[in-house]
Amino acid sequence: MRKAVLVLIALSITAVFLSCTSNEVPDTPASDQETEEPVNRESTTPEDEITEETAQEEETSAFIELCYATSVNMPEDQFGPENVFDNDPNTSWVTMPGAGPGEGLFFSFETPIHIDAISIQSLPGSDSIAELTMVRLYVNGVSGPYYSMHREESVLIDRKVKSLFIRITGSEYFGNEEPWNGLCYYGSLPVGISEVNLFVENEDGEEVPLRIQPIAGATGNIQASSSLDPVESYNPDFLFDSRSDFGWSDGNTESSGQGENLSFHFDQSRRIEKIKIWNGYHRSQTHFDQNERVAGFSFGPEGEDGSEYQLSDTMVPQVITLETPLEGQNFSLNILDVYEGATYKDLVISELRFFDGNDWFQLQSGEGEIRKRQLLEWAQNTDAGVFIDRQVYAEIWTEDAIVQQTFILRSNGSFIVWKHLDMDDGSETMYADGNWQIIDDNSVRIFGKLHRMGSYWEDAYDPYSGAIPPPDVELDRTTIFTDTLQFDEETISSQRGIFEEFTF
Repeated sequence: MRKAVLVLIALSITAVFLSCTSNEVPDTPASDQETEEPVNRESTTPEDEITEETAQEEETSAFIELCYATSVNMPEDQFGPENVFDNDPNTSWVTMPGAGPGEGLFFSFETPIHIDAISIQSLPGSDSIAELTMVRLYVNGVSGPYYSMHREESVLIDRKVKSLFIRITGSEYFGNEEPWNGLCYYGSLPVGISEVNLFVENEDGEEVPLRIQPIAGATGNIQASSSLDPVESYNPDFLFDSRSDFGWSDGNTESSGQGENLSFHFDQSRRIEKIKIWNGYHRSQTHFDQNERVAGFSFGPEGEDGSEYQLSDTMVPQVITLETPLEGQNFSLNILDVYEGATYKDLVISELRFFDGNDWFQLQSGEGEIRKRQLLEWAQNTDAGVFIDRQVYAEIWTEDAIVQQTFILRSNGSFIVWKHLDMDDGSETMYADGNWQIIDDNSVRIFGKLHRMGSYWEDAYDPYSGAIPPPDVELDRTTIFTDTLQFDEETISSQRGIFEEFTF
């Protein structure tokens, strides 16, 4: 009897968890206690840490601190995620062709702000765009309500918000036509969102749209004294991609990062009054601890002695006010001192921003799109062209467990794997994300963080903790990992076995 109940529970989870069959998801708010697919680290601010002291005043405008989309069509300056905040329905965020299920748009505020409700406007279906039908909201890293594009009213949030992730779960082209195992969507149309409107209460108690001030951009290029191999995964332009789990790392693995430098070259003269730095490797606390961080640096016009500044050894973003505002086109940041890494001598900085007195802005080099085109060219000449930028799904039934898993290898150099196991004595969810690099025409190396969350319904031995956990204890583990994936036109397999083989 107990196994039958567990199977029924697993079947219920199947309808909403990691499934390509997004049309079956009920259009009702989800409990804040659910733990579905985790989102990237910057969206995991616990709500109980968002206090009145840290929250910004109840105003009708807010600065965006981080903003990115997991998939962006090309040209990226035309289809980027910042378009959803410009109040122009003719501009939009658009995914890569064939992308949709599992992809999403993330943004966070400098300080939390109370949001009453949200409305989302998607692009209508056409010969070039697949109609988006359903998304799910993740508020402060916690899974929240689904949002149907067919409804006209906004969806209630009514809480202080530090971050929000809008994850695609349904489209006209994925739902009923996908295979039980394989590609969630065989088509080549992208999906898109034209506007995201957040509503707040003004001084008169009226609900009004929040005026969102996105991150400004300035064209130019970035040069580093060295970059860790593979350079495409630690390039200095990751300093301005709004993904704090990606960053620049110096290339001298046997010596300290002290003495390394970064050069910033703008196409037009810029004023800089402040610098915001995400010091260290923000992919996880483990990554942060094991790699070097900046302790002291100088900043000034290139070719001149810059003023010296100190950074704390923390993952909290730090704002440095320059001794004297600077104006020009060429600047340099020199590493003077470092905090030692517990394991590696690689120095890492995850994100940078500049402030000109009015706006925070980031340097846009265009290097990311160049690398994307190179990866797509490789994929189109190999079997990877079948699945790149597309979600792959698998469900495996065994005598002891039901396994559900998805995988996306993206042309922007990132990947993500979700895996959920329902067992007789509990359940476990695993996700891994990070970078990937080409090995040859039939294999790639993936590396990043691997996160496991377990919940056991009765005493069971946990090989990772080396102890028997008590009943109902949640197990939460994050590790650094690397793996090699082998693939052909019909399968994808993991050398280390972090997921079961995908077939399509």
